[in-house]
Amino acid sequence: MSGRSRGLSGGVLVVALCAAPVLWAHSPPQPALFGIPLAHARRAVLEKALVAAHMTLVRGGAHRWYDVYHVNGALKHATILAVSFTAHGRFAKAMYVFPSFISTKRLGQVVHLVTAKYGPPDKTVGDARIGPVRVIWRLPHAFEIIVKRRWPNPTTFLTIENHRMLGRMKHEQKRSLAHSSAF
Repeated sequence: MSGRSRGLSGGVLVVALCAAPVLWAHSPPQPALFGIPLAHARRAVLEKALVAAHMTLVRGGAHRWYDVYHVNGALKHATILAVSFTAHGRFAKAMYVFPSFISTKRLGQVVHLVTAKYGPPDKTVGDARIGPVRVIWRLPHAFEIIVKRRWPNPTTFLTIENHRMLGRMKHEQKRSLAHSSAF
């Protein structure tokens, strides 16, 4: 059995147990950023789409593992988007940052946003009222969407990960560090 979140009620995360996964009339929506499907997305294509959405590239380029953008209102309440890539420019991970000061309501807002598109989450760990929380949606083709909050900082993070490409990127990073001439 897997935990399925049924929503946020008064700031309290209500969890029910279900034996069956969410059933879609068709396959669940594929993760995308600004119309670009992430399953085979490349850095150059994503960069064009993000700039066209009025995001500002703060730090990035082919020589970096990730690009950082100011969101500039493209996603309500988000301030930063970091997008990670393999050495060959394949999408690995995207992370939106939703700052929150004192209030813990931002987590519920972001969970609602993801639930509206992908249905109830597959797993919830933690208490939405206080403390660290991790809400997970597992999607086909090695994708996972995670909404999390650390504690005591109530900032919420929304990540979209392609586990295959993220694993490849981490392996490439280790290999690159091992071959570094820095020391």
